[in-house]
Amino acid sequence: MSNSPATGEKHVVLGGGGFLGSNIVRLLKARGEANVTIVDLRPSRVPGLEKVPFETADITSPASLQEVFLKLRPDVVHHTVSPVATASNRSAELFEKVNVGGTVNVIEACQKADVKKLVFTSSASVVYDDRDLINVDERMPFPEKIRDPYMETKARAEQLVLLANTDEGAAGLKTCALRPAGIFGPGDVQYLPGLIEVCKTGRNKFQVGDNKNLWDVTFVDNIAHAHILAADRLSGPRAKPYSSELLASVHLPPKCIGEEERGTVRDRDVPTSEKRESVQGAPDYCKELPSTLPLSVTQGQGSETGAPTLDLRPVIRNKYDQFFHIVNPDIPSAGNPIPETVSIAEDSVSVAGNVFFITNGQPTPFWDFARAVWKEYDPSPKGTVDVNKVWKVPRDVGMALATVAEYATWLVGTTTTFTRFKISFSCTTRYYNIERARRVLGYEPLVGTEEGVRRSVQWYKEQERQGTAPAAKI
Repeated sequence: MSNSPATGEKHVVLGGGGFLGSNIVRLLKARGEANVTIVDLRPSRVPGLEKVPFETADITSPASLQEVFLKLRPDVVHHTVSPVATASNRSAELFEKVNVGGTVNVIEACQKADVKKLVFTSSASVVYDDRDLINVDERMPFPEKIRDPYMETKARAEQLVLLANTDEGAAGLKTCALRPAGIFGPGDVQYLPGLIEVCKTGRNKFQVGDNKNLWDVTFVDNIAHAHILAADRLSGPRAKPYSSELLASVHLPPKCIGEEERGTVRDRDVPTSEKRESVQGAPDYCKELPSTLPLSVTQGQGSETGAPTLDLRPVIRNKYDQFFHIVNPDIPSAGNPIPETVSIAEDSVSVAGNVFFITNGQPTPFWDFARAVWKEYDPSPKGTVDVNKVWKVPRDVGMALATVAEYATWLVGTTTTFTRFKISFSCTTRYYNIERARRVLGYEPLVGTEEGVRRSVQWYKEQERQGTAPAAKI
């Protein structure tokens, strides 16, 4: 892990001059790793990394990448390269070339240079299709059709990386993928500058949606930390006593997340026994519990209330489950996190060949995070937003206005930053369950959201003082 002793392995950080990559390099060097090399199109400008060895390579060029890998012969490769995805930059051709074609080249270069470990930065958005994602875990499948080229190519690249994993004992390439959500932090040239630009121009007095949609963010150090944890454990023994299939999946009723009742059970919520079958080979400890769904749903008959209720039974639970002792009264696992409890995991799981959601573990209402940034940047009344005086635009109205704006600018041959994509992004619930990362990787966020906002804005203000603040990318 990032705070454990150095392993002495040779690390290559692809995209080590970028936002996430430079932070992986920094954490590796901070724990004493002597063999770290940045491989990128250009050297890192991050203070403190000037003396880190650097090699030039383009991942879209198989020859240049293989030449560097054969020269360095790394043990571990951290693949963080991807084009910046903004509302105005959704180039399918560019994402295809870099995310998919580039990842194919990375895998082939790893194989030719006998690299032992490959950790790939995917994205939590690969399971997103404009609908709510409520506390979902790694069992959530890809949508039948991913409409966004960035997300679609990231999903395919992730699959390629996992397919490249080999189980040939200690030999062969071991791979895994991490899915961070809403990355931010010092060095952010995408999300943070855009938020601060909104504050500077006074547009922080507007809000689209009701701000009841929770979403996840991840401080950059936490993702870098997860990368190093994954690399450390990729070739190690299978993680015990925890199983990737025994995940804490707490199903929250809509009122807990600020949504309106929709009158039907939602199949994209956290999987429940009625809505999704248990993972093959993994025990469903709650299958003997009575259903909480009404007769109208379970047996096709009428119910007293006339409206379906939510089934709070999970498909699979772990020792944190409040139902476990009801189904298994003879096992002294009280359904709480005391260290003395008996593990109920029957299987083990390796890091290799698996994917992990990585977040701060602090779902936050979408506009609350933005307002925390604005207040930190400008504590005056201009930055500190009075939510009672905010002009609130309903989501449907925002989508209609964005549709008109997109169509009008298309007619005259220009583009608009007021898009349906941005409206959907602002109003959809998206938060993820990180129990697998906690149990299998040993991951725990190093920096909380509040402290992350403070550090991020402090960095941005310093860049402003130096005249090097990144421009907003929209």
